Amino acid sequence: TYLMRFYKEGRADGDFDSGIERAVRALLVSPEFLFRIETDPANITPGGVYRADDLALASRVSFFLWSSIPDDELLDVAVKGQLKTPAVLEKKVRRMLRDPRSEALTESFASFYLWIRNVADTQADADLFPNFDRSLRDAMAKETELFFDSVRTEDRSILTLLDADYTFVNERLAKHYGIAGVRGPDFTRIALAPDSPRRGIFGKASILTVTSVPTRTSPVKRGKLILDNV
Repeated sequence: TYLMRFYKEGRADGDFDSGIERAVRALLVSPEFLFRIETDPANITPGGVYRADDLALASRVSFFLWSSIPDDELLDVAVKGQLKTPAVLEKKVRRMLRDPRSEALTESFASFYLWIRNVADTQADADLFPNFDRSLRDAMAKETELFFDSVRTEDRSILTLLDADYTFVNERLAKHYGIAGVRGPDFTRIALAPDSPRRGIFGKASILTVTSVPTRTSPVKRGKLILDNV
């Protein structure tokens, strides 16, 4: 009905194509098309707390894990009102995490949560750090992405993020870390000694880089990351 109104207005001023064009324009600027909107129940007071229904829950889970709309299997369970059952919800979440689409969790959530997306724009003083180039920045970001993804796919404890005894490096990043024996552009998983400064996310070059300024480290920026995100 909403789009038909715009189609009829466009058709009245022109031909069929004009009507379709106006309807498409209306669709593309509609908030309900651009954003995922949840409407509060009519009987809820402003600021009141209520339980999300199954369809809203399906949408939240899907956009968080897949950065996309729910699939038919998730919708079927939601329509039946079974998704809010803890055992059912856990089963469906685990299925979704096994799906290749869950890579979006790393690409979107981890990129924001661990500031990975900021690495590409981080600048370092060229005189102090002449080897800080694009290939190194890309390797830094990729290491953290692979590390977070391993915690997800291997169903590890969230505490692994703080003190993992492994990481991922290619030759470029290994050279930067002073790690010998790694050759080529492909990333490989390596074990870290108990006293290695590279254990966990706070030893990752990407985290250290985005919480620094061009000429030096910044305890203030690193403290803010810990307070805000950890």
